[in-house]
Amino acid sequence: MDEKIQNKALTFSILDGAFSAIMGSLAGGMFLMGFALKILKARPEQIGFLAALPMLANLIQIFGSYLIEKTGKKKMLCFMCVVISRLLWVVIIILPIAIFSSFSDWRVFVLMAVIAVSSLLGSLSGVAWLAWMSDLVPENTRGTYFGKRNMIASACGTVVILAAGKFLSLWESRFGEESPYSYIIIFSLGLAAGLIATWFLMRVPEVEIFKQTQKSSMDFSLFLKPLKNKNFLALIIYVSCWIFGVQLAAPYYGVFMINILKIDFSTITIFGTFAMLATLFMMKIWGPISDKLGNKPVIIVSGLILAAIPLLWIVALPKNYYMPILAAHLLTGAFMAGVSLSQFNILIKLSPREGRSVYLALFAAITGVIGGIAPIIGGWLSKIFENLHVMLFSYEISNLHLIFLISAAIQAITLFFILKVSEPAASTPMAVIMQLKNDLNPQTGIASSTDFLMVEFKRTENIFKKTDQFTDVIAEKAEDKIEKVFEKWEKFLEKPLKKLKDFFKNDD
Repeated sequence: MDEKIQNKALTFSILDGAFSAIMGSLAGGMFLMGFALKILKARPEQIGFLAALPMLANLIQIFGSYLIEKTGKKKMLCFMCVVISRLLWVVIIILPIAIFSSFSDWRVFVLMAVIAVSSLLGSLSGVAWLAWMSDLVPENTRGTYFGKRNMIASACGTVVILAAGKFLSLWESRFGEESPYSYIIIFSLGLAAGLIATWFLMRVPEVEIFKQTQKSSMDFSLFLKPLKNKNFLALIIYVSCWIFGVQLAAPYYGVFMINILKIDFSTITIFGTFAMLATLFMMKIWGPISDKLGNKPVIIVSGLILAAIPLLWIVALPKNYYMPILAAHLLTGAFMAGVSLSQFNILIKLSPREGRSVYLALFAAITGVIGGIAPIIGGWLSKIFENLHVMLFSYEISNLHLIFLISAAIQAITLFFILKVSEPAASTPMAVIMQLKNDLNPQTGIASSTDFLMVEFKRTENIFKKTDQFTDVIAEKAEDKIEKVFEKWEKFLEKPLKKLKDFFKNDD
């Protein structure tokens, strides 16, 4: 592929990532949970099921991998799945409208059905996208490129989460928590960003040379091969057990903040921002440590801290939650970065080059199913112990506290399973602790982090320049068309906007 065309394609992919991150931030996460809890009146066990659906959808990656190997149609499969999965959000957006009020008991189940189908399509598109981008991005620059892409996407996601959280808090203070229009606006903006991302995705070309070589005869028996690799099987067992412990409680931290601690969305998004900043900062530190000392000791050290974090949630009280919840978010962001990075690295390290896509697909399917079952079981436990109220001195323990304790115990136990995984030349957990202590030293670690950030800003300068030039060209070409579109939409929206203005005027 011509270098100029390739650079342009990579820029399109960065813009796709940025707008996709905006949709993911607005149409999902805490906002989707708040919508289900406050507007659709979902029960905790239903929240658990909602959280499980995206992970359960990973099972289809086996079929996606098979389909890609058979047809080689990576771009077509990715594009079609992305478009349909995003357009399905139209159904979610119109759910709170008054004409559906008579079906209020069924709206949660409609939401679950839409999220299930959207997640399946999203999982299929993810497999195709990864294969597509692996062909497009040169192997010697993949780490740098995807690092920059993820950094830009994360920044965009953080900004819109903060803005949307503030907007939602202001709306609720003005119109009440049960007013659905704030969620309609947020989800609509998310969908718009997702469709813009799809337009950029469509402009990314597929590398022709790989389209023919990827077509091959493939037997499903190949998916059993990774299970015969004892070391790889040990890794699957460890990650499956660990992710079960994490996901058992993960969706209920949000329920705990909203229903028990009564934290507003603006504050929740601020906590989330601190977690993301901790992740971005620690990614720079964990990378060299895992390269130098190995992934297994990083997993052990990070896992020990993560296993203790649920205890911080237990001590948080409705009128005294700032410090424990802030500490929980910071530590989760910092040490989840270590586990995620090291698990991915050791997965690639233990997967043979030949047939690697099969190893990755099977790993994602098994761990996804286990991780999907976990929040469902968590919801089931919360329902069983719904009336649990045990007083420990002057402190009351509820059903959610019990789930957090079980999660902490499971995470601690699974650390013994990682010991069964063999990683050549890996160091000891104590060596990781000593290196981490040195890297976080104010005189050495922070100084080196500052140097790192300066270098990264210089490296990303060209991408920002290209993006700026590209958007200028688009703006010049599209100005006339946009004016015509706005004129048509202005006429079309004239009456609805007038009604909306009257709504705000007459609310008092």
